[in-house]
Amino acid sequence: MARLVHSVRPALAAVAALAVIIVVPPLVDAAVPTRETPVSAGTEVTLTATGLGAVHGTADPSNGVSFEVPEAMRRIATGDIATGIFESDIGEQRLGVSVVDGITDFDTAAPRLLLPLRAAGQEVDFDGTVIDAGAFHGLFCVLPGTAGGVCAVANSGDIAVTITVTGPTREAGRALILAVLASAAAVQV
Repeated sequence: MARLVHSVRPALAAVAALAVIIVVPPLVDAAVPTRETPVSAGTEVTLTATGLGAVHGTADPSNGVSFEVPEAMRRIATGDIATGIFESDIGEQRLGVSVVDGITDFDTAAPRLLLPLRAAGQEVDFDGTVIDAGAFHGLFCVLPGTAGGVCAVANSGDIAVTITVTGPTREAGRALILAVLASAAAVQV
């Protein structure tokens, strides 16, 4: 009997291990959200800002930005409440939007808002074009090392957004940026 118990235990352990291998992955897949979520044109997206104003509060109660997705896209999961990444099948455009709070001097902050792009190895330069779209005012920039790469930094009150677009042409990217900013508003989240 003792030998039977000792020979059954390894077999039961092997069966249990196989059950875990077969059962656990589908359970994890069901519990973990998908990496891409389809988003219809006109869907409102709200991002919560990071930064000094978001933590300590300022006279401006806004601590996020809300905007409409200009065309049907897929939202890529980032795990960051201050960043939204979207991909389009139209011209293979990729749109990135990030928001920070606590901007008291936009002229000083604008070049600093590009530092994360530079830290990621992107070459980025302001092209001198001013943006006035909706409640946002800012500057266009280009990503010369990226196909169709354009970007913008803009602010409304003490909220600032950095928007990047890659795709077929810079003109299409600028139009996408303008559409996002035209629908955008600084909001209290």
